[in-house]
Amino acid sequence: MNTQLQSMTGYGRGVAGNIKVEARASNHKYLDIQIKLPSFLYAYENDVRKMVKTQFSRGHIELSITESEAAAVQVKINKPLAKEYYNALASLKDELSIAGEIDIKVLASYRDIFCFEEEAKSGELQTAVEIALRELEKMRIEEGSSLIADINLRVRLLSKYLGDIEDRRNGIIADTKQRLCERLKEFLGGIMIDEARLIQEAAVLIERADITEEIVRLKSHLEHVEKTIISDIVVGKKLDFLVQELRREVNTIGSKSQDVEIANNIIEMKHEIEKIKEQVQNLQ
Repeated sequence: MNTQLQSMTGYGRGVAGNIKVEARASNHKYLDIQIKLPSFLYAYENDVRKMVKTQFSRGHIELSITESEAAAVQVKINKPLAKEYYNALASLKDELSIAGEIDIKVLASYRDIFCFEEEAKSGELQTAVEIALRELEKMRIEEGSSLIADINLRVRLLSKYLGDIEDRRNGIIADTKQRLCERLKEFLGGIMIDEARLIQEAAVLIERADITEEIVRLKSHLEHVEKTIISDIVVGKKLDFLVQELRREVNTIGSKSQDVEIANNIIEMKHEIEKIKEQVQNLQ
């Protein structure tokens, strides 16, 4: 499996001999493989599925396998196996007293009694699949690079907004004391204010609105996002979890703080987190 980050969307096409393979990939929580191929190639379906699993770990991947032009298909029947099927069905029919005949339609439903006579076809199929999967992987890597670049940009913006919030938090203590003092003077008129009591009340308000822990956790989450992007080849699920944590901490800051400047930064951060979430959903 390629060690480069990939998007989950892409397209690849491969042709070898008369075999044509088209591979399309789209978003999916897990690896979901769908293969459409001619009946004379049914015997190779598991081999093709293994090739896809070797190369990819997430996404809905659909392979459409066809003949690029008309070709003579020589089919042979595994007669010993067909007889075994017939004898087993006949025995079951007698034992269970089932009415009706075991006709050719019943036997034809067992795909493994048919096989393609030319071994060359399996080689053409493998080559065409390999080419298609390489092209698909190439496109997914290119799109993955673009997604990562966009996420990195938005992480830097989040760090900037968080820095502005941290700077503003440092001035909130003095502002809180000043606002409390002004309100009390307005309410009490000319009555002298107990400075110690004023400080105590201000401390209570500040403690309720303290966002230090949230800021520390946000910094840690942003660092984890950056490390995950550069250290893993399968990042989608990890980043999805980290995005949820980012959103939780930002929402908590927004609910705690009544400061207008902090509220404006919170709005911007929520916007960037949603954009990151959209990009993460496209990553393997």
